[in-house]
Amino acid sequence: MSAICFTAVLDMGGNFGPFSEPRTVIFKKILTNNENGYNQQTGIFTAPEPGFYCFSFSYHARQTQPSGLNLMKNNEVILKSFSERKMEGSFVDNASSTACLQLNSGDTVYVSLPASYHVQGTGDCTSFSGFLVK
Repeated sequence: MSAICFTAVLDMGGNFGPFSEPRTVIFKKILTNNENGYNQQTGIFTAPEPGFYCFSFSYHARQTQPSGLNLMKNNEVILKSFSERKMEGSFVDNASSTACLQLNSGDTVYVSLPASYHVQGTGDCTSFSGFLVK
């Protein structure tokens, strides 16, 4: 049996956000997607089998606007990573978070950008990964 795992990167040019409402982040640049659990059209990972999964995300952003991301499971916030400082100049934010979750087959996990926040969409600096722990 092959491993269930994925890594995807935000590669869209410029900033992603800010928007007036939360948005699912669609990471279209796929580095790995064994068993095709991650859907690059929707940005959503769907567990193909039950088990314990680990997920991580990281982002890079300019500090001129609030930045951050949320890890979502079945449309509920699991954890947050953010900075609300607004500074002029060449300041940047980098953050990451990791969670290990018990999932049932068909459960969904994705990354959401909160309303009025942004992240950087270039330079392979914002990513989302997950894998099944055996």
